[in-house]
Amino acid sequence: MAIWQYLLIVVPEKSIDNNYQCIFKNNKTEFLPETNSFWKNFEGDIPSIISELDQIIPKANWGNETYLNWKGNGSSDEDNDACICLSDDTTKIEEFQFRIDLRKASNITTVLHAILNLCKKNQFVLIDLKGEIFKPQMQYIMESLKSSNAMKFIADPIQFFENLEN
Repeated sequence: MAIWQYLLIVVPEKSIDNNYQCIFKNNKTEFLPETNSFWKNFEGDIPSIISELDQIIPKANWGNETYLNWKGNGSSDEDNDACICLSDDTTKIEEFQFRIDLRKASNITTVLHAILNLCKKNQFVLIDLKGEIFKPQMQYIMESLKSSNAMKFIADPIQFFENLEN
C-alpha cells in the first residue's frame, strides 16, 4: 500500500452487529482483521458488482477466479485499486476492499464517488483503518479521509516523516 492511498474495507450493512466490536476493535495484530464472517449471509449479485468495478478501475493483470484485482495507472497519479476475494466455488464474497490515490482530486471526485455509488446500490458500509464505520456517502467519510496518514503525507511529506520519528 502506498502512503498516498486511503483504504476502505467494504462489508454488507446488514452484517454489522455486536461481532463487529470483537473483530475490529479488539484486533491486536499488525494486519487488517478478516471480514469473511460479514459476508456469510450476503445474497447480492456478485457478477454485477464485479462488472461495475470493471467500469470504475481497470482490471489488473494478476489474480485468478477467486482473487480479483483492479489497478489504476500509478504513473499518472491514479494509483487506485480494489480487491475482492471469493470463496473457492466463487459464489460468496469473503473480502472486499479498495484504496484511493489521494494525490489527484479526480480520484476522489470520480473514482471514489463511483465506488460509493456501487456500495449504496448494494447496501454496503465502509470501515476505515481505525475501525470506524461509514455509510457510503462522502459527507460521512471526509473526516476520516482528512485525518488519514495518506492525507497527512500529501499535505506535508517532510512533517509526516518527522512525526514518525517521534
